Amino acid sequence: MSYLRSNQTRNLALVGAVLGLAASACAKDAINASVSQPFTGQTPVIAVNGNPYSPGTYAVGTIQLFYTVNAFQFPAGPFASFQLNLQDVQMTTNGQTPSYPVTLNLNQIGSQNLVLTPAPSSFSVTGPGWSAASTVSIAIANSVPLDPALNTDGTDLVGNLQLAISPQGSHLDTVTNVQVHIRLVHPTSCLKLYNFVTSQDMANAVSTLEVTLFKNGSKAGKVQGTKPYPQLSDNVLVVNTCASAQTFDLEITPDSNFQGSPNPNGNSVFIYTKAGSTDPSTFNISDFGNGTPQGTAYCLASLTLSGGNSLLAAVHTSISEVDGSSLPSNGLFNFSASMRTPGTGCAGALIQAIPNPASQAIPFTVSQ
Repeated sequence: MSYLRSNQTRNLALVGAVLGLAASACAKDAINASVSQPFTGQTPVIAVNGNPYSPGTYAVGTIQLFYTVNAFQFPAGPFASFQLNLQDVQMTTNGQTPSYPVTLNLNQIGSQNLVLTPAPSSFSVTGPGWSAASTVSIAIANSVPLDPALNTDGTDLVGNLQLAISPQGSHLDTVTNVQVHIRLVHPTSCLKLYNFVTSQDMANAVSTLEVTLFKNGSKAGKVQGTKPYPQLSDNVLVVNTCASAQTFDLEITPDSNFQGSPNPNGNSVFIYTKAGSTDPSTFNISDFGNGTPQGTAYCLASLTLSGGNSLLAAVHTSISEVDGSSLPSNGLFNFSASMRTPGTGCAGALIQAIPNPASQAIPFTVSQ
């Protein structure tokens, strides 16, 4: 216990020593900037120009704060905060004396995936010896968790805070920027999740569709069907790469323009299992056993998959007879699936799986 307390004391002392992260310049007066406690949320790893902080040294360039999110996607909204300390120091008697007071603004520049909000964000600097502090709040933009490209393993979100003097030509130097990094690290998971679309017999992969419309009669302009396959299978494949069995709820979400086939009654959903692993590139339905009908349920609750094996949930589906004008304007049908806490009726939290949720977008064209 004394060893742990000693380590904690040294760590707190190191964080406090970040006050020494100051920027110097050759001009007569300059704004020194440093980052320190209090930290809310995570306590970041701090570096200067990419190098670990060394107590008692000063930096010209960029103070960097590094955070980590251990999840399959970034959260949205408030994330953390830190204190930014500011001080006007006379670095040398050479150079032109600033014309005080000088306005100092803290401005975010560059990407807005991270939103840096300093409070206060503007100061009136009166001369050497002036000092102040600002609390900088970090938030992750609401759009980030919705963008699959930003939620891949290792994605690094970056936000930059610039110290800027107004008016320009005031001869007060600012040579420090503050840069915030938040890196996404996917947890290790036993489960792999895939979503892919095939012809209903599962013999042919579907990567694009042609939607046909009725040309005449009372149904003119309504969707008639899809080519080259009028009947499709929305396939959700789960692979357990670990030795132990895994239990989960599986939720299937076909594109809203499609309906189960046969509909509204009958068995449109089937479950298949296979000893060993597979993926969509090697998928062959003949490797699986006979399918077990599940009716029309898109929530498959408390499924248990043995270690090293694969499970396939397939939805036999076809496009609904909707107005052609109501089809997605971006020309994409979206199919997805998610794995959730077992026994929650597919309403629980997402569990660890790679990825989770999984999705496939199918481009389509409309023929008149």
